Amino acid sequence: MTLKIITIGSTIDLLSLCGGKAIISQSEFNYQTAMDLRFALENETVADVGYQPPATVQKDETIQSTVARMRREKYGCILILEGEKFCGIFTERDFLNRVLGKENLNDRPISDVMTSKPTIAIEDIYIHEALNLLHKNGIRHLPLIDDQHRPVGTISVKRAVNFLADYHPTTVYNLPPEPETIPAARDGG
Repeated sequence: MTLKIITIGSTIDLLSLCGGKAIISQSEFNYQTAMDLRFALENETVADVGYQPPATVQKDETIQSTVARMRREKYGCILILEGEKFCGIFTERDFLNRVLGKENLNDRPISDVMTSKPTIAIEDIYIHEALNLLHKNGIRHLPLIDDQHRPVGTISVKRAVNFLADYHPTTVYNLPPEPETIPAARDGG
């Protein structure tokens, strides 16, 4: 029993990297599934589980056309290039904080409002390392680059949650937005 409690704690520690809170309740704990998940987190790379191909624009592209493309193609972020090399990222959060409500920005280059030195990772980073970078830096999208500093894709919090859901689907998909909060009324009225 003691060994099981230690294992539960260490698995929950790994999972909490994703959002700061454990997503598996101990009542729903399945020892084998947790060990499989722990093994996957420690031994599989983001390339093994798949990542999104990069949506890219050149750094001199206008803010207006970049935002229009993000909306049209439903991108949460777009990677900014100088030639073939990665030089920044523009996210929905950047739009809200740096563009929305500002005047005369539409024709300016996206490089004026992008995050120019974002957290990045190599494409063969382990899943637990990617989760840690996402959580530690408070970001939703982690650009992945190759050894030539060219973008190969992004790993997002959404993709990470989908990966975790493969191991604990009922727990992850039924998790309320704030697990410790008890609703005052049932949904819908």
